[in-house]
Amino acid sequence: MSAELAARIRALIGSDFDWQALDTGAREHGVAPLVYNQLLAHFAELIPTDWQTQMRRLLEERAQRNLYMTAEMFRLANIFRAEGMIAVPYKGPLLAAQAYGNLAMRQFTDLDFAIRQRDLPKAAALLKANGYNAVFGTMAPEEGTHPTHSEYQFVRPAGNVIVEMQTEVTLRYFPRKLDFDAIEKHLTSVSLAGGETLSFSPEDTLILLSVHGAKHFWERLMWIVDISELSQAAAAIRWAEAFSRAHEMGVSRMLNLALYLAYQVLEAPLPVDVLKKISRDPAAKKLGDGICDRFSMSAHAQIPIFARFRFRVASRDSFSAGLRFAMRLATSPTEHDRADAPLPDGMSGIHRWLRPVLLMKRYGIRRPKSDERR
Repeated sequence: MSAELAARIRALIGSDFDWQALDTGAREHGVAPLVYNQLLAHFAELIPTDWQTQMRRLLEERAQRNLYMTAEMFRLANIFRAEGMIAVPYKGPLLAAQAYGNLAMRQFTDLDFAIRQRDLPKAAALLKANGYNAVFGTMAPEEGTHPTHSEYQFVRPAGNVIVEMQTEVTLRYFPRKLDFDAIEKHLTSVSLAGGETLSFSPEDTLILLSVHGAKHFWERLMWIVDISELSQAAAAIRWAEAFSRAHEMGVSRMLNLALYLAYQVLEAPLPVDVLKKISRDPAAKKLGDGICDRFSMSAHAQIPIFARFRFRVASRDSFSAGLRFAMRLATSPTEHDRADAPLPDGMSGIHRWLRPVLLMKRYGIRRPKSDERR
């Protein structure tokens, strides 16, 4: 932390500081462990005693929970591997190890595995045998070849563990279906908590995080921090390959936007040639500036439907590609849509046409007033 930044933080804390607002915002944005670790390390004497106790308790609880989730991730990965399936864990504890170098510093609530759609019924059966219940209901045997769900979430009441299985179908915010064969060629070994497993390469992880952040309009600061930390910690990132892979997947602008936000919001020390490359994408800069302008202490600030559509269009490398992308997403029903407008099985195709109406009802058509945002 620079002396200038430390002085700015001291000035903020020295004023009429609202610790409860900080706690609420840090938790919503998923950065409470990082914020509290820094405050306790550099400004403990300025923190009220009761808040010091609460911060230390959160850090301890987060470390314990993350270790528990890490053990479960290894257990499930071994089960899948023993059955001959390639189920690649990513994000969660792996990203804490890859990007932060400290398992306790990243806040996460579930375990993500990437798997081929064809292997999903078998994986679901294994999860059920290990105490997990499918949130979406019973999985039909033909789900591997004829998918009917847009997400696959499983919950184990014992330990309150959530597992999300991501496939080439659920990762629909990629403009093109992910080529798992190509991704598997780049898998790398990651060590954490005394164990080791395979996960995505730093380049593919960076791209996955970029698409994930764009999917959620970068509403949470945590997702920008992930990009910043990974870009610094993974010294082995091959930038030329990262940009090349992003181009192959059709997500170049999403990667540019992610890196622009990391630099603009968190001053991530990106290489000069990387900064030059993203500076040649003015559309990414415009999107990033818009995200910074609407930043709210609430990570759930409402973005109206037409602003969401414009963002989808602009997130692709050309207007025509962006329009096709936005239209596909606007007419591809999700589990949320089916829950909001349940229909008989024979009429489920109508959800495609209902989705735009449901989106307008869900997000509204106007921008929230300034006093509606914190």
